[in-house]
Amino acid sequence: MIKKILLALILISTTLQSQTSVTGTMDPVIEDYNYVILYQLKGAKQIYIANVTVLEGVFKMDFPENASKGMYRLTYDMKNGGFVDFLYNKESVELKFDPTFPSGTLEFIVSDENKTYTNYQAETNDIRRKLDSLQMNFFNLESENAIKSTQKIYKRTYEHYLISQELFTEKSEGQIANSFIKSSNKYYSPTLIKTPQEFLNSEKQHYFDFIDFNDSMLLNSIFYTERVTDYVFYLNTSDDVEVQNSLYLNSIKEVLEKIEENYFLKAELLTTLMYNFAQLESTVILDYVIDNFYKKLPEEFQNSADLKEIQSKVKLALGKTAPDFSWDVGDKTVNLSELNNASTYILVFWSTSCSHCLVEVPQLYEFIKDNEEVHVIAIALENDELGFNHHTQNFEKWTNVLGLEKWQNKIARKYEIVSTPTYFVLDSNKKIISKPEYVEDVKKFLDK
Repeated sequence: MIKKILLALILISTTLQSQTSVTGTMDPVIEDYNYVILYQLKGAKQIYIANVTVLEGVFKMDFPENASKGMYRLTYDMKNGGFVDFLYNKESVELKFDPTFPSGTLEFIVSDENKTYTNYQAETNDIRRKLDSLQMNFFNLESENAIKSTQKIYKRTYEHYLISQELFTEKSEGQIANSFIKSSNKYYSPTLIKTPQEFLNSEKQHYFDFIDFNDSMLLNSIFYTERVTDYVFYLNTSDDVEVQNSLYLNSIKEVLEKIEENYFLKAELLTTLMYNFAQLESTVILDYVIDNFYKKLPEEFQNSADLKEIQSKVKLALGKTAPDFSWDVGDKTVNLSELNNASTYILVFWSTSCSHCLVEVPQLYEFIKDNEEVHVIAIALENDELGFNHHTQNFEKWTNVLGLEKWQNKIARKYEIVSTPTYFVLDSNKKIISKPEYVEDVKKFLDK
């Protein structure tokens, strides 16, 4: 019996010793930050792990026994995006930071992994800023002495960078930080580049030189998504829309070629890019990426839920066909898609209980009441029909639709209406061609 008790105590002790956790201190203490959420970062996703209450700026969370190695995020301010990221290698982590300025104050008390990586970032980022500054200044130098002096300083700084990168690569051997340090290496020309265009060409040519797209540790992080997003959206830019779209597509093709047959990573990166294009309402590129890249992946790597969510974000974007809806006119049901009595249509969502609407809607009516090329469908979001019946008598040339249940009305929800008045301008095919904010914007659009 005594042996069994001793064995149980040993097992309990071993379990307690193997339990890993993340402990944090926020200084100064801010009362609004009263809980922290722990996520694992993996490709395009944040995977929820746990949450805990913050007491006087201090929190602690245990990692699940099956928690995988990789990059994790502690989110403490959902509204404003307050978070800190760290590496986890099956060892406890203790950190401290100022929640009002986390990126510049994050300090690791316990965790050799994170100490190494943060020291690497601090040192190499400082050297990179010096190299970049010297390169930018070099473009404008005319004096021979200034040119030679800058070249000497650049050479010393460049050599310092190579040594620093090598030292941290060696120091991090055996740590998961090593994967991030090696792939974070950045190409710099041994000598200063003469022109801005040559410099930009070099940046693009060597951007992926040190990134290993087959590193399993980097897959358990947002490293790839951050690097690829920067490449597509910040190194490939133009003021011309057609040129910009071409640059987007070419850069995506280049990335996919480098990844080769890693379909999981391709799916993760394409998902991230599609969310970005959806946010930009860049529907032409989004549709192309979906049809020509994402849907060409093996089916097991496609996520229909992700795709549905992404497409829902652009259903009201410029160029998209307006969501169809119907209303009754006497005994007949009419659909928006079936209208053919104008070359331009305006949808205006308003309410008789909205003071701005009672000013703007009559102005809009007076402005276009005699324009036979424009037809207005005015959807009044109401709790009853009293105000609707009274006010719409003045808008006899419009199609007036009563939207009962106000914000919960089916048409309002389909168009994601959160305020009134809200305007949509459609062409003859019911495609959205403008989303004016105010009635004056509607007038300007129609006066073009």
